[in-house]
Amino acid sequence: MPVKPCLDCGALSTSSRCRRHRRLSTGQRGSTRQWRQVRAQVLLRDGYRCQLCGRPAGHVDHIVVKRDGGSDHPGNLRATCAACNLGRKAAW
Repeated sequence: MPVKPCLDCGALSTSSRCRRHRRLSTGQRGSTRQWRQVRAQVLLRDGYRCQLCGRPAGHVDHIVVKRDGGSDHPGNLRATCAACNLGRKAAW
């Protein structure tokens, strides 16, 4: 199986989530009503455009990742396309 970054932390795994994050429920991983509202606001604020390359965006990226002390505050979030968001995680 190919190795790819975990969708939550970027750790390499053979599935879309590492062993630690597979055990967490959706709410524990951060997919809550509140997060979905913040995500929608950030996408709207950024015009659904990737802030790194300008392509259409469907992801929201933490500028300072949560494990390094970042938060879900809109000032720490930006809209990104899938390629930029997932490519950045792989580069960690």
